[in-house]
Amino acid sequence: MKISNHILSFITCVILIFSFRAPSVAQTLPSKKTPTTKPFSFPLQMEMHVLSDPTSFPSGQKSVLIYELYLTNFSTSAISLRGIELRDTNNENSSPIVSFDTLQLHNMIKILGVNGSKDNLTTIVGGQSAIVFIEAKLNNPLSFPDKITHRVITENDSLDGAVVFTHKRKLQILKPPVKGTDWIAADGPGNSVDNHHRRGVIILNGRAVNSRRFAIDWKKVKDSLSFSGNPRDVHSYFCYGEQVFAVADGKIIAANDGLPDNIPGHGKEFHPAVPLTFGKLAGNNIVIELGNGQYAHYMHLQPGSVRVKAGDHVRKGEILAKIGNSGDAREPHLHFEVTTSPMLLKGEGLPYLIDHYRLGFKQGFTEVHNNELPKEKEIVAFRE
Repeated sequence: MKISNHILSFITCVILIFSFRAPSVAQTLPSKKTPTTKPFSFPLQMEMHVLSDPTSFPSGQKSVLIYELYLTNFSTSAISLRGIELRDTNNENSSPIVSFDTLQLHNMIKILGVNGSKDNLTTIVGGQSAIVFIEAKLNNPLSFPDKITHRVITENDSLDGAVVFTHKRKLQILKPPVKGTDWIAADGPGNSVDNHHRRGVIILNGRAVNSRRFAIDWKKVKDSLSFSGNPRDVHSYFCYGEQVFAVADGKIIAANDGLPDNIPGHGKEFHPAVPLTFGKLAGNNIVIELGNGQYAHYMHLQPGSVRVKAGDHVRKGEILAKIGNSGDAREPHLHFEVTTSPMLLKGEGLPYLIDHYRLGFKQGFTEVHNNELPKEKEIVAFRE
């Protein structure tokens, strides 16, 4: 079968047209674009709050805030914390005032309902709660802004909340409760993991409270020891029988005496002289009303040494009692704290200032501090 020249020419043209246009057509085909909008999701389901607004106080060359941030994971998925920032509420564009990274948080967080575990302390599983024990410091003369917002940072998200006031309460300026040298502020204000005052959050009347947040166990030490001789004898302890003094003018709200001293002993060696009840934890004790809703508590006093009674008005520097080992005390010391309640353990622990003290140890007590608060484990000298 013969094909005419006209038909051959037409077929050849068609082939040439498609062979030259095919690449051009392929290059101009529309590409599939990835959607730019993200699917809807709720904000980070982390509830955060602070039960008691902190108050900034001076210590050394620092301004300090000590308080607790409570976190609860309301989602079903674990939330891993990567950081927490304290930010000026009234200046959203400013840099963080203080930041804590993952390593720091590891020693600041207590997962509630978990005993002894030191793994994954920065991961809060679904339905779990945690307390973040915060100690924030700024170099003097800087001070914290009046309001602080917390920013919780996770692997993929962040959340701002838990706004607190930082100068809500008036700081009391007090005389020291003891006199002389070689006093150690045992378990004093600080953030150590093993500080039983700092970690002393308990539930009373259905509410978390920490009356011991700024408590100090005042003991005397020599060569890093609090006693010399038989450790089972209260008289071997350097502070036993030392006088305690009124830190301010005030009214005696409570004064209890008559409980015997315990035989000193720690751990399994601790056997209280009388069965402990809630009311006997403080041992022989005194409470002074300082004004402005603040109360000074003296605990573990020597039996028979209490010189005041409820209703008395005392003057600053007046002798009140002597240091003993009564109540929930493993060795002689004065437990001293300032709280918002005259009732044992039921108030919030507050910072206060001591009008004058000196720091030091082997080189002598040469570092003078006025209107500041000693920190944990500092060795202090007071005027005689």
